[in-house]
Amino acid sequence: MVRVDNNIRERAYNWIAPKAHILRNMQDDDRHIAFVDSDTDEIKGCLLFSDYDGNNIFVHLALDDPKVCKKGNITLMFDYAFNQCKCNRMTATCVNGYNRVERLLAGVGFKKEGVVRESVNVKGKWVDAAVYGILKGECKWV
Repeated sequence: MVRVDNNIRERAYNWIAPKAHILRNMQDDDRHIAFVDSDTDEIKGCLLFSDYDGNNIFVHLALDDPKVCKKGNITLMFDYAFNQCKCNRMTATCVNGYNRVERLLAGVGFKKEGVVRESVNVKGKWVDAAVYGILKGECKWV
């Protein structure tokens, strides 16, 4: 089940922040899409949208269950950014070399744009981040 309501907002942020290596506190303009088990209300995946500037929005993704990665849920991500927010581009980052996430991002249309050295803190160690981007005109999902 998909939840975007304010009742799960803080719980969704607290769930995704450590998994996506987000070190800052939740911001008022952060938005989320939480994917929860309909029986237990346990979060199985989450998208966090942040740092919207009118042209670009950052998306952070974490999944505990690969079944969350369904076509309809992917469409929700792109619909929110490109249709509802009217963005021209989305940016995503992940630990450089984390092949599972990099394959997922590339598989839905993001392009690897570079590497930012020692910019992500993973368990107290600074590691490189891969930066991915997609432009609205490149997106086949909307």
